[in-house]
Amino acid sequence: MQNFSSWLFFLLFIGVSLSGIGQDYVDLFRVQYSNTGVNGVKNDTSGIKNAGSSIQEFGVDLTLPIKINEKFVIISGYSFDDLELYPFPEQLTGPSSTYRMHSAKLGLAWQHNDTWSGQYLLIPKTTGSLTGIDNKNSQLAALVLIKQKKKENLFYKYGLYYNSEIFGPFFVPLLGIWYRSPNKKFEMNWTLPVWADMNYTWKPWFTTGFNFQSFVRTFDAPNYISDYNGGKPTNQYMVKASNEIYLYTQFNIKRSFLIQAKIGQSIGRKFKHYNYGDNVDWGFSAFRFGDSRTQLNPNLKDGIVFQVRFIYRFWLDEEAGGEPTSNLLNQVR
Repeated sequence: MQNFSSWLFFLLFIGVSLSGIGQDYVDLFRVQYSNTGVNGVKNDTSGIKNAGSSIQEFGVDLTLPIKINEKFVIISGYSFDDLELYPFPEQLTGPSSTYRMHSAKLGLAWQHNDTWSGQYLLIPKTTGSLTGIDNKNSQLAALVLIKQKKKENLFYKYGLYYNSEIFGPFFVPLLGIWYRSPNKKFEMNWTLPVWADMNYTWKPWFTTGFNFQSFVRTFDAPNYISDYNGGKPTNQYMVKASNEIYLYTQFNIKRSFLIQAKIGQSIGRKFKHYNYGDNVDWGFSAFRFGDSRTQLNPNLKDGIVFQVRFIYRFWLDEEAGGEPTSNLLNQVR
């Protein structure tokens, strides 16, 4: 017990404290696993009986905020995402395709005054192996998120997310609200269009909630071979676009260790393959401008998603109070 207390004191000493910018906890570590059973292919013309794919996803996220003073906190971290599925029906007789993404995050949280605060981040990304980083598999994202404090339990959020996706420049405006009830049992945390969460704590150890997530991510797929388009190896990229809604239960183990069990449904989920260089002029949220691309694979049908998440949460105060910042950072990475 003494070693554990010393470890927490060390975290506090090196600055894992965001009390200066109105936050009472930070999620230092997250790991999650998602699984979807076999989903069929939309408008399938492959002739393969029961064509479709299961989908497995694994993710790890580490966040390390370093407090400089009462106004400034450096935000740093790393995340890893692994996705496995069959994007082409003909692959059912062989191994599934694996798509990986490594992301770093580095930026600043700035408490401008008692009302306004901001987060300013750069998020470099690479897909595939870390030993083969080049212009084709590298991306650079940036996030600006401004928070306006209306009350101790109410914040408004305004922001902009940008990423140099493989398909072209991509912008997402952000608008959100965070609210916690006076009895601290109900919490609402929305940053639309990418994230929405509402939850209610029934017991100190038990919480239930509703969650919405929306993703757009691109993965490099070099020397890709599929019989669906002639069987010739080509340099391609894959775009994952997915909206997912969940109901979940959360078990709060000794307050800092959280386990979430989630069941949900995908809406309009797509894993589209394109030839490298077949791009759009630019994208703005759900819209693509100058999009004359040719999709190389069919789309999968939507399906039920099962997800399990483990979270290590470091509390800064004895009682829950301010709005957390780490949720959005994990979603847009």
